[in-house]
Amino acid sequence: MMLRLLSWLVGLLPERWTARLGAALGWLAFSVLRVRRRVAVDNLRRSLGLPRRPAERLARRVYSHLATGALEFLQVHRLSLVRSRALLGDRILERIDRLRQGRGLLILTAHLGQWDLLACAAGLCGVPLHVVTRSVKNRCINRLWMERRRRCGVRLLPARGSARAAMRALEDDEVVALVLDQHDPEGAAVPLFGRPAATSTALARMARASGAPVLPVFLVRDERGAGFRLVVKELIDVPRTPDRWGDVLAATTRFNQTIEEVVRAYPDQWLWLHRRWKIDELPLRIGRQPTIV
Repeated sequence: MMLRLLSWLVGLLPERWTARLGAALGWLAFSVLRVRRRVAVDNLRRSLGLPRRPAERLARRVYSHLATGALEFLQVHRLSLVRSRALLGDRILERIDRLRQGRGLLILTAHLGQWDLLACAAGLCGVPLHVVTRSVKNRCINRLWMERRRRCGVRLLPARGSARAAMRALEDDEVVALVLDQHDPEGAAVPLFGRPAATSTALARMARASGAPVLPVFLVRDERGAGFRLVVKELIDVPRTPDRWGDVLAATTRFNQTIEEVVRAYPDQWLWLHRRWKIDELPLRIGRQPTIV
């Protein structure tokens, strides 16, 4: 009840106040509560080669961005079809329609910019979008999060046990999106910022099995503070040779390279708080071959 009341109050805020409140909450999380502050700063230093002070300054901006993004998601009920089309643009919507004819389409994205707004805008624009998603531990937050996305027309698939449903969606010429920048202890160890990171092979396996192309798409906050801009990278075709595991590894490596490229361009908009490089902490079997769906 309290969460819904808070969501309703945030929904009343004008846009300019949302950014100011987000900056204040980001400062609180970084400077006072110090939520995963050490993790974020260490990730920035090791990945971007920054000294401590510059890494801390950049981390403050990361926290401000994330807090503002959370507030913006609570306002997603104000997202209209007109604004959704303006965010995405007719060109990308037409391209998605062309690409998904016959094989479906896979979308590669990351916890960068406003990833939930990207999905909600696509759903409102009529894209037959399925998002493979994890749940958050807090049931109330998770219920609200899932509900808001469904209301925008986004169809949600659980991260575990949804491979067949995703493949059926592709067979029906629909779109399946995966956020591929979280640690996966059952994934493959492929490079990210020069260090091995356990990465899900689900996207590569689905692409190889279905023949669907992979389109990397990100919605980032404009550097000048003037709303958002869509970043669409080069289409990725997954190889289909007799070496199935080699194909999966090559494609997953390419996916990480694409994510790294965009994160380097917008380093203040990525989820640096996440413990992305945990291979040394968990018994990852790097050479294990997954089942190809």
